[in-house]
Amino acid sequence: MVANGYRLAFAEAACLASEELATRWLTPELLQQAPAGRRRNDWIAARVLLAQLLDNGPLPCLEKTAQGKPWHPALPAFNISNSGSGVAVLVGDGNVGCDLEQIRPRARFMAIARHSFAAHLCEWLAALPQCEQIPQFWRLWTAHEAVLKQRGGTVWQMSQLDLPLHTLCPPDRYLQHVTVGDWLIACCGEQPFAPGFTPVPSVAAVSGPHQR
Repeated sequence: MVANGYRLAFAEAACLASEELATRWLTPELLQQAPAGRRRNDWIAARVLLAQLLDNGPLPCLEKTAQGKPWHPALPAFNISNSGSGVAVLVGDGNVGCDLEQIRPRARFMAIARHSFAAHLCEWLAALPQCEQIPQFWRLWTAHEAVLKQRGGTVWQMSQLDLPLHTLCPPDRYLQHVTVGDWLIACCGEQPFAPGFTPVPSVAAVSGPHQR
């Protein structure tokens, strides 16, 4: 769904990481930058998904900010998140940030929360019924990550945020959570998200880029 310039896509990385798709959707120069080893498939899948979401020909070489956030002066603002077997891409007008996590058990999650979140958020989390704590932990975590990525920060700055419980974002920004199965995606941007904001319908994984 397109809303206020936002577009969001989600996919299983394994569906997008083939060399065939990589050569169709990525320029040779960009593909040469792909890392070797375990990160290669996730790296390729994320950029193929971005190229498909933009649907404007093969994706060119990307630049990086000082914090390592990919960008390109000729492309809309975008942000990529990989987690486990999934990948998500958010595109928008103005800086955007997104974070993807699978809702799953997490050992010592309250200790992680106390190290990472403001005290009032930890108190709220600890007071919830036990069955709600893990889902809400991931909601808090993805919100913090998305806000940091929208700002161009890093996870090491998470404890410096003091997000209000009712919005989970700074007063001059907007946050939206999207659920896809057991995946949770937090999206942060400079404009409000429309009610019912969801990922675009399945991005084509077979056809090549449109020529314009």
